Amino acid sequence: VVQTIDESIWDIFSNPRTNKPIYFESGQTPLIYDPMSILAYGFASCTGLSIFLVNLLRTVGVPARLAGTPAWNSKEENGNHSWIEFYGSDSKWHIMESLPASGGKKDVDLWDPCQWWFCNEGRVADTEFYAARLTRDGDGNSTTFPLAWDLQNGDIVGESRTDFMRSLCAQC
Repeated sequence: VVQTIDESIWDIFSNPRTNKPIYFESGQTPLIYDPMSILAYGFASCTGLSIFLVNLLRTVGVPARLAGTPAWNSKEENGNHSWIEFYGSDSKWHIMESLPASGGKKDVDLWDPCQWWFCNEGRVADTEFYAARLTRDGDGNSTTFPLAWDLQNGDIVGESRTDFMRSLCAQC
């Protein structure tokens, strides 16, 4: 289901003015990252595309969430990136890049994290990773999901995925 949705939605929701599929355009966040803006403009950065895909997966019952880093190697000048995590039939979280942000990769092995350009030792070294959460669930979690364009904003509930990503990408 995850792969079918990712491989088809970008054409289905094409820009009505241009008939072009939704495509990746860097530097759009925070101007164009909500689903309505993406539909209106027909493009978004990795953050917007990931939010769009998370919403569509949740619509059909697939647990999914936004994940990413505000700064590669803990250096803001190295840029940020967003992708999704989905909860697979194997009862584990898996990382995934949206089709437009991945450069159009189709027929991917969703269980293989090494196919994504950001899952390698050089990228994960000294990098902090996060995933968004819906609630704090009263568990005392005070972690927030840092917004690369508004690092002072502590309102988005998150959880650290640093250990997960370092372990996952160590095999690549």
